[in-house]
Amino acid sequence: MHRICPVLLIMLCLLGVVPSAPAHAETVIVSAAASLTNAFTDLGRIFAARHKGVTVRFNFGSSGALEQQIEQGAPVDVFASAAVKEMDHLQAEHLISPATRENFVTNRLVLIAPLNSRLTSWHDLTAGWVHRIAVSDPASVPSGRYARETLQHKGIWTDVLRKAVLGENVRQTLQYVADGDAQAGIVFATDAKIEAKLVKVVKVAVPGVDHHPIVYPVAVVAASHHPLFAKLFVQFLNGHTAQMVLRHYGFLPPDRTIKPAKLRR
Repeated sequence: MHRICPVLLIMLCLLGVVPSAPAHAETVIVSAAASLTNAFTDLGRIFAARHKGVTVRFNFGSSGALEQQIEQGAPVDVFASAAVKEMDHLQAEHLISPATRENFVTNRLVLIAPLNSRLTSWHDLTAGWVHRIAVSDPASVPSGRYARETLQHKGIWTDVLRKAVLGENVRQTLQYVADGDAQAGIVFATDAKIEAKLVKVVKVAVPGVDHHPIVYPVAVVAASHHPLFAKLFVQFLNGHTAQMVLRHYGFLPPDRTIKPAKLRR
């Protein structure tokens, strides 16, 4: 059974005026990066409590896979990505509403290992006693792309790739290490926090040095069937209550200086 976090309980208790209910029940479908699973599950409950008659249904997965689903016409109201790349692609194809796009959190990339591991550095990944390293698939998973950037910067990507066990999303990559199927892994700091009883953080990559900054954008999908509540959900994510819950799960404040690719100067 999912245990509601203390922050969520506090927020639910503090909810005051509830906006008027819609004329009929509505379900807002949110496609979100796998790393947002725990935080968004709690936030969905808070949002639904504020908007009687509205249900939030989540579709969690790798940002690349979710982008493809939207491109193929999947019924989605809101898209929250773990990188700007996927959102940029959708914006270029006019599949999101640019006016609703916001960066709502940032994250960090970390090297993890089982609690009893003797791993102490990034370069230990090339040691002969390290045989399996969990890395998310760079082709479709932002954490995998950030991992590849970091390892290329350190000159060890080719060596690590020979030992890599590729995860379909960051949570699967995390699980490989937590279950003992890999001797090390590279995930987001927020994911490592979830399995703190089974894995430890060995090193933290430096954003802007080892890899591009890890920015999470969110936007209403242009084909949304519930644009009003989709927009309200996006606005909700940048509000005080949602930001407190996101901080509880280890996410960091948003960086709104990162612009869509075609708008960067």
